[in-house]
Amino acid sequence: MEDGRETTGAGDRLLEEIRSWDQVNQADPFDLSVLTFEEEIRAMCEQNTCGRYGKSWNCPPVCGTVEELEAACRRYSKGILVNSVKQLEDSFDWQGMMDGGRALCDILLDIDDAARRLGLADYRILGSGGCNSCEDCSYPDHPCRHPDKQFTPIEACGINVMQTALDSGFKYNNGQNTVTYFGMLLYN
Repeated sequence: MEDGRETTGAGDRLLEEIRSWDQVNQADPFDLSVLTFEEEIRAMCEQNTCGRYGKSWNCPPVCGTVEELEAACRRYSKGILVNSVKQLEDSFDWQGMMDGGRALCDILLDIDDAARRLGLADYRILGSGGCNSCEDCSYPDHPCRHPDKQFTPIEACGINVMQTALDSGFKYNNGQNTVTYFGMLLYN
């Protein structure tokens, strides 16, 4: 992902391709200056509201500190923000919410594949929530079985997803009985 090759135009071609995918609601370039890295956002991970804190290779505390993740993200100059919207049966449709999260993970894997195919060499993908690649994560006893399929959660970086979305012209709430998931590609 980071070998320094020239990638002029690859980002534009990738954006065009992402926009053509049915499962993507919106994909647009965004100004990385809107990203803020806040310990308060990361603290939500530490409260373990999703149940994955300390249980996954891509989640805190093993994924790095907010300071380390900010430094890693700030080295990129361009970004593409992507979202997908999942229609739910009702506001208690937990299975629908989980299906929506898995659908975004599939989109991010497709973005990774397309980025490689198009020659985008220097990039990082951030996702929504913990990794869904394995039913039972090998953390902490064994190395990750699929390191190429995991993306650091946006929130683990301390990034306020809602504010980033709104500052970038995206709707965060897409109507009653829906859930919206976000991912981002940072690149040079």
